[in-house]
Amino acid sequence: MSKLLVAFTSDTEDNNPTYVPGWHKIGSNYDIKPSILKWEWTRYFRHLTQLFKSKDVPVTWLVRVDDGPMRDRMLDLFRNEILELKSSRDEVGIHIHTFVWNHVLSKWVQTEYSKREAEIVLRSLDMFQGKLGFRPLSVRMGWNAMSNEIIRTLNANDLLVDSSAIPGTFCPGKFDKRDNIYDWSRAPHVPYHPNHDDYQSSGNLKILEIPISTLDAEKSKISADLVNRLSGIKGLVRLVPLAKRLGLNPHHSFYISPWWSSSIYSKIIKAYRKKALVNGIAFLVASFHACDILDPKTGNKNIIFEQYLLRIIEQLSSPSRIEVRFITLSEMARNYEKLRYG
Repeated sequence: MSKLLVAFTSDTEDNNPTYVPGWHKIGSNYDIKPSILKWEWTRYFRHLTQLFKSKDVPVTWLVRVDDGPMRDRMLDLFRNEILELKSSRDEVGIHIHTFVWNHVLSKWVQTEYSKREAEIVLRSLDMFQGKLGFRPLSVRMGWNAMSNEIIRTLNANDLLVDSSAIPGTFCPGKFDKRDNIYDWSRAPHVPYHPNHDDYQSSGNLKILEIPISTLDAEKSKISADLVNRLSGIKGLVRLVPLAKRLGLNPHHSFYISPWWSSSIYSKIIKAYRKKALVNGIAFLVASFHACDILDPKTGNKNIIFEQYLLRIIEQLSSPSRIEVRFITLSEMARNYEKLRYG
């Protein structure tokens, strides 16, 4: 029987920053040093984890560590909860933002300097191991950043899998170009071992790049580009209801957000079911921010986000001609060659 392997992955950090549309009141302040981090969403952290456990779906929680505004504060604050997740079927990986302090702008911004990127990755990995007592196997870079230096550093430190890629996308930066600087325009749509000198092409590095699943249709990319060009504009918050009614989404990837149309998820699931039937197996990766369980307008649990998650799990689990198996990101990577090539 054909198989569809599914990994739910979460970027797990503080509240979204104040400069992200909609979070200006309840978000973390990255315009000061040291930054003021807020954690209101964590009131619902256990509820969120139990939601997945009730459906027997393991999650890869990519816990935020960096050498900038966060450092190891999340590891200190939630060490017991993180280790509890590790003791279950869930996986605890790492989520690294490459922020540096800009003295001219007086704010944290994403660096594009390769040497600094490598230093941040190394220090973040050391903090993770020092606080939790083990090295992560899975990673996603913050804002999907990547460079040849980053992938080589991750590979040299025995990371098994990275899931930062969103194939077919490029962004020169959002929010006054302070972050979201990435280039995955040439990356394959299937898992691949990156090239030592070109992270966007196949090569011989041991680390496996498993992209966030995407919809290949050109129409979806056009709408994504349109909304992304508006990102960071203060008026974007007022455009969100209209964008949802028009079915627009700032991503053509399986990025689960309560602020955008859910139609993209159904299309991706349908497309990957078809891939599984045609190829015998397909690998689907979904991504979400755990802090979206909080509604930044009310400060309460975001019911819409919860409904999105349950609806997606139910849609994936519905009877079909394929076997659907929910696994962690490292499980997917560890078994990729065996499953893909038999």
